[in-house]
Amino acid sequence: MSLALKRFLLKTCIRVWQLLRVCIALALGAGLFYCIYLVMSSPDTSSVESVVSTQPICGRLSGKTLVVPRNYVVFWAEYEGASTWDKNRAQNKKGCDAELVSLPLVMTWPQLQPAKQSEYFRDGLKFDGLEVVLAPTGAEAFDLRTRLDALLGYGQGESIAPPAYAEELGLYFVTRQDKTFPDVLNAYYWKEQGGQVQAIFECLGNRGGSGYYNCREEFVLNELEALLKVGFTPEKLKDWKRIESSVKEFVLSSVVK
Repeated sequence: MSLALKRFLLKTCIRVWQLLRVCIALALGAGLFYCIYLVMSSPDTSSVESVVSTQPICGRLSGKTLVVPRNYVVFWAEYEGASTWDKNRAQNKKGCDAELVSLPLVMTWPQLQPAKQSEYFRDGLKFDGLEVVLAPTGAEAFDLRTRLDALLGYGQGESIAPPAYAEELGLYFVTRQDKTFPDVLNAYYWKEQGGQVQAIFECLGNRGGSGYYNCREEFVLNELEALLKVGFTPEKLKDWKRIESSVKEFVLSSVVK
């Protein structure tokens, strides 16, 4: 092949490549303008979305109907029936006549206003508000003593130091080595009266034994035969009575009269 022919072919390829680049650019530009046109010409759905997002979450516990504003609910409410991860979950009954299995809420403290869920997901167990989960106890003779014994390892025959009493909190407590991380000490507090455990607190320790990073209370809401779990940062433990009372009042105020 002669040198002149090679040059001709090279120039032809370059021109074809340049032409293809122009065509691609034109096609992308046309697509972009079309997308802009669709956005500009589409109807305003913000008002519709606003209505949908503010629809309350509704369900039943112990024969009573609860209605909670949607912006308190993190993740989703679970109803009686197939698990959320089961393909048959679509058949579950939902709404005000359906039995609740779990209702997870997040709220600010002490205002008890809807929390920014972006902050909740960002901060995780260091979230500064309250994380509340409401669920049926699942048994008429539900007893927090069994739950406490499991947390302390009594049922596994472990040797646990005798509990101390925190006068300033009005709670018994023990510390226990974490099952997974040997260098972590967790603290367990509980309220006990007349031999009956009325509330349990589990505070998770930092690595190396330097304090705690999250606490969670569990107590029974007798009015709804429900178990309430309330998560908060450790410095709020001193306010546990006020937290418990406020959350209880919030939940009961959500019951439809």
